[in-house]
Amino acid sequence: MGRNSLFANSQVNRGRQLELDVIKGLAILFMLLVHCLQTLSYSPWEPTWANRVIVFLGSPPAAPVFMFALGVGLVYTRKNTPRELALRGLRVLLLGYALAFFRDFLSFYALYLRTGDPAQLETAVSCLLGVDILPFAGLTFLFFAGAAKLRFQSWHYAAAALLGAATNMLLYPTSFSSPVLNHIGGLIWGTSEYSWFPFLTWIPYPILGYLFGQLLIRCQDKKRLYQICLWVSLPAMLGGWLLHRYYGLNFGWENYHVATDYFHHNLLGNLVLSSFVLAWTGVCFFLALRLPELVLRTLSRWSRNITVMYVIHWMIIAWSVVIYPVPLSLPWVLVYFLLLVPITDWAAVQYTALKAKLSTGGRTGQAAAQ
Repeated sequence: MGRNSLFANSQVNRGRQLELDVIKGLAILFMLLVHCLQTLSYSPWEPTWANRVIVFLGSPPAAPVFMFALGVGLVYTRKNTPRELALRGLRVLLLGYALAFFRDFLSFYALYLRTGDPAQLETAVSCLLGVDILPFAGLTFLFFAGAAKLRFQSWHYAAAALLGAATNMLLYPTSFSSPVLNHIGGLIWGTSEYSWFPFLTWIPYPILGYLFGQLLIRCQDKKRLYQICLWVSLPAMLGGWLLHRYYGLNFGWENYHVATDYFHHNLLGNLVLSSFVLAWTGVCFFLALRLPELVLRTLSRWSRNITVMYVIHWMIIAWSVVIYPVPLSLPWVLVYFLLLVPITDWAAVQYTALKAKLSTGGRTGQAAAQ
């Protein structure tokens, strides 16, 4: 292809992509915000404008964007063999269940011991068997490991996303009386309110990211690419909203504070939220050109440490509820959030530095022994 072509025949756009750091950094920031609101605020949820804005920021620009960026990252990583992807998937899957045990089961069990309320014990078990974003991410890596082993082409990935979304619509009403079977089903489709990130509902976003990454890595004019993303995705978002507004087709946006509407959205939701993801990534590309250097460095650091920050902030929030009674009013929730962000950031940096030091020390010791 010539110089005027948008895409080259080879990989001409390697290295870290600043706009991806921006969307991932904002995604973890919004996750911290919405988790503070959902865990610490008054219940039942009140549809005030402040609550709507916070929950919106913690929905379309958070998990769908995070999973989209995961898919793009799989194109850029050098550790992309089936074995490496499978091992990474198993590690993330185990991390997800470890987090559920320490964050959910132990904290609710502590509340049960304090209050004697059997509902706390029931919640502890239900949350332990819940499907959070980390188990989904683990299944995603396993999916891409299998796809790499089978040498999937682009159309295979697109077909898998559409087939998964269609299958999800058929299986969605199905649930089981057995908690174990219900949990296994919850990993694949939404069997209960504790199945927050079922595979079939959410896999289109990593696949979209992977397909987009295949284009991005060969892109010779990123500004033009993201202009096209905005031109295509904004009308698509409008079309989806009109279908909902005038024909009542639900895609998990209007009632995004309800788990079964947002977390278990349908194929139309996949299409509309995918359009949002592309539009948001385009906006962040142009925004990154104007952000101060300090902000960009901070967002890039959060992007690199996003998994660690996710685990740390949830542990802090969960055990805060055990130590200090909730609920809190919205102003105090925001104060808590403003304290949580720097503490989580600092703890993630310290953990990453310690991990790197131990890893370097281990390799040095092995080299000396040889």
